[in-house]
Amino acid sequence: MFDNLKEHFQLKWRQYLAASLASYGSLCTGMAMGWTSPVLPQLQRLDSSPLPRVPTLQEESWVASLLVLGGLLGPLITVPLSRLVGRRWIIMGANIPLLLGWLLAGVTTNLATLYVARIMWGCATGMMFATVPIYIGEISEDKIRGALSAFFLLFINVGFLLAYAIGPFTSYWGLTATGGILSLLYLPCTWFIPETPFYLVYKGDLEGASSTLQSLRGTSKAAVQAELDGLQAVVTREYKDPPKIQDLWASRGNVKALGICVFLAMLLQLSGIDVLLFYMEELLSKVGTSLSPSDGTIIMGVVQVVTSCITPLVVDRLGRKLLMWTTSLGLTIFLTLIGVYALMDSYYKYDVTSIAFLPLLCLIVYMILFTLGVGPVPWILVAEMFPVKTKCLAGGICSFMCWLAGFVWTRFFRDVAASYGIYTAFWILAVCCGIGFIFSATLLPETKGKTFDEIQDMLNNRTKEDKPVDV
Repeated sequence: MFDNLKEHFQLKWRQYLAASLASYGSLCTGMAMGWTSPVLPQLQRLDSSPLPRVPTLQEESWVASLLVLGGLLGPLITVPLSRLVGRRWIIMGANIPLLLGWLLAGVTTNLATLYVARIMWGCATGMMFATVPIYIGEISEDKIRGALSAFFLLFINVGFLLAYAIGPFTSYWGLTATGGILSLLYLPCTWFIPETPFYLVYKGDLEGASSTLQSLRGTSKAAVQAELDGLQAVVTREYKDPPKIQDLWASRGNVKALGICVFLAMLLQLSGIDVLLFYMEELLSKVGTSLSPSDGTIIMGVVQVVTSCITPLVVDRLGRKLLMWTTSLGLTIFLTLIGVYALMDSYYKYDVTSIAFLPLLCLIVYMILFTLGVGPVPWILVAEMFPVKTKCLAGGICSFMCWLAGFVWTRFFRDVAASYGIYTAFWILAVCCGIGFIFSATLLPETKGKTFDEIQDMLNNRTKEDKPVDV
C-alpha cells in the first residue's frame, strides 16, 4: 500500500505542488474570514479595540457580513478578465485587495475604514472562489481532479485555525499583523505556478501548453501529445464563436449543470457555515458548553483542518453524490439537535448540565460533515460540469449566488436569533440542509472518475452516436 502511495506521489507531486501554491491565497482569506470570531469580543472592550466606542449589535453584524458582500465583487472582476489574462494572473491579482484589507484593518480608528477592509477581503475571497477551483481542475489529471480540488478548502480551513488559535491570545493588532505578514508571502508562492495548459491552447501557445503539460505530468513531449491534441480539439469545437452568456442555456446540459451548481453553492452558505465560522466564539457562549468559547473554537478549527486532510483521500473514492446526500442529511440531524438543546436551555430553562457537552459535540460533527461533502463538492462540480467555453462564466455566477446567500444569512442571522430565539435560527439552517439532502439524493448525477466529455454526454443525455465530431 505504502509503495503504491510513494509511486503515486512520485508521479503526481508536481500537480499537488501547483494546486497547493494556487490554494495558498485561500489560507490568507480563511484567516480574514475567521478574524471576526476572536475580534468581535475584543471590540466590546475599549482597551483592546482600535475603535473609539463599542459597536452596536447591528454594526457588528455589518463588520461580519460585509466580507461576504465584498465576495460578490470577485466574480464581477474575474469573469471578464479570465479570457484576457488567464487564471494565473487573476490568482496573483487577488493579493491586491487582500493586502489592502489587512493594511486598512491595521490602521483603522473608525468603523467606516473597518467596513472597507472587510469588503476588500471579501473581494479577494470572491476572486479566489471563482478562479482557483477552475485553475486546479484545468491542471489536474482526471483521476486526481477531485482530490486536488479539495486542497482549496483545506487551505481555507488552515487559515481559520490560525485565526482561532492566535486571536484569543494576542491583541487585535497582533492578529491583524500576522494576517498581513502571511499575505505578503502570497505573491512569491503564486509567482511559480504555471498557467493552465487549456488557457495556453486557447491563446494559441501550443508550445507553452506542451511544456506545461510535460512539467505537470513529469513525462516527455510525446507522452503528453494525446492530451494536448484533446485540448486542441476541445478549443476548436467550443470556441468557434466567442463565449457569451446565452451559451449557458444553449443546451440542456448547460442549464442542468447551472441549476445544480447554483443550488449547491447557495446550500453551502444556507447550511450556516459562514455564520458559525464568523460568530464561533459568540455562538459557543450562547448555546452553552463545558469549555470556554475560545478553547471550543480552537477545537473546531483543528477538526476542520484534520477533516480537510481526509477529504482528498475520500472524494475520488466515495464520489460526489454519496458525499453530498450523506453529509446534508447529517447536517440536518445535528443542527436540529443544537436547536433542541438551545430551546431546552434558553426557553424552557431546563437543567442541561448533564448534557452540556452536546452543543460542542454537534458542532464538531457538523464541521466534519461539512468539510467532507457540502463544503468542497459544489466547487469540484463547478470545475467538472461545464463545457470549457462557459466554465468561467458559470463559475462566476455560482460564486456570485453563493456570496449573495451568504451575505443575507450572515447579516440577518443575529436578528433572527435575537427576535425568535437562537434555536429557531438553527432550525432554519436544518431545514435548508434537509432540502439539500432531498436534492442531492434524487437529482445530483455522479461525476466521479469521468472525463469532461463523458460528463457532458451524461448531462445532455447523449449516446456515442450523438456526440459532436471534433474538427
